[in-house]
Amino acid sequence: MYAQGPGMPPPQAGFPPQQGFAPQPGFPPQGFRGFPIPGFMNPQSPMLSQNECEEAAKKLHDAMKGLGTNESKLIKVLGGYPPIHMNQITKAYEAKYGKKLFDVVKSETSGNFGKLCCALCTPLAEFDAQCLHDAIDGIGTDESCLIEILVGRTNSDIKALCAAYKNLYGKELVDDIKDDTSGTTRSFFKILLRGDRDESNSPRNVQADAEDLYKAGEGRLGTDEKAFMTILCHLPDYHLRQVFDYYEKKYDHTVEKAVKKEFSGDIEKNLLKLVASIRNRAEYIADLFEKSMKGLGTDDKRLIRLAVRHRAPYVIGPIKQAYQAKYGKSLAKRIKGDTSGDYCKLLLACIHED
Repeated sequence: MYAQGPGMPPPQAGFPPQQGFAPQPGFPPQGFRGFPIPGFMNPQSPMLSQNECEEAAKKLHDAMKGLGTNESKLIKVLGGYPPIHMNQITKAYEAKYGKKLFDVVKSETSGNFGKLCCALCTPLAEFDAQCLHDAIDGIGTDESCLIEILVGRTNSDIKALCAAYKNLYGKELVDDIKDDTSGTTRSFFKILLRGDRDESNSPRNVQADAEDLYKAGEGRLGTDEKAFMTILCHLPDYHLRQVFDYYEKKYDHTVEKAVKKEFSGDIEKNLLKLVASIRNRAEYIADLFEKSMKGLGTDDKRLIRLAVRHRAPYVIGPIKQAYQAKYGKSLAKRIKGDTSGDYCKLLLACIHED
């Protein structure tokens, strides 16, 4: 979700604009419920200097040299930098010490703490590709993981994910997902993987798009599933929120109710997750954090994925606010109550809490 190398390219679309504000092409305004949807190529902070990278690399080296590991020092560095900076530090470490940081960290850590440490050393596009592969490898498919990673991404993100997947596994991501899914669910993921969401910020007709959504679903005998899903996957989130509001006023019920009426099973669940993400991205991610810790036991794989992907300060900030507002306690307190030890400390560092 953040840049993989130096440079500050123009930001991508995908930010919800304020009501009554007409965004200029290429300008990402913040919304009243705004959540910055960062892209791999959408950094929000300056790159580190060479000296800063080398200093961080040395701290990592010192934390792991000799007998034993200084976990506190390791946590301070691995949990203290956003992905764009960790990519720089990882390269500096390899250049200075002749070893891959991932390999050294893996040999020095274990358990969930070790898994989180290793994930933090991995470029995000590569990490997401690995998670997607795990979700479709073997018997069954973890569709919740696919949705979590693929929904709400910029077009450049989708292309970067597909390229990273091809580089790691020698296969096309879309082909592997097609082989592991069927029917409408397969079509849904194919549409998501096109990476052709409208990011132009061009004016659109809210009424016309709402009526098109109705005609594809409730306004006909049978459902034009492809047309319905394409509208939700192709139009900008800020525009779809207006479409949803108009739809509810004109047809006297929510888009969620329309989805439940027109779809069933896994595709219904997936589309409802997509709509939830569109309505309020920060709250949607906050809900995912809660689900990873709800009930007996912790879904550590999901918790690690969420902490790694959303750890940049400008991303996790709105999520923490949404979590506090919805659940009446801080995300940090929730994590402290469900995890322990160095694993807990590193998770807290990722969300910038003590």
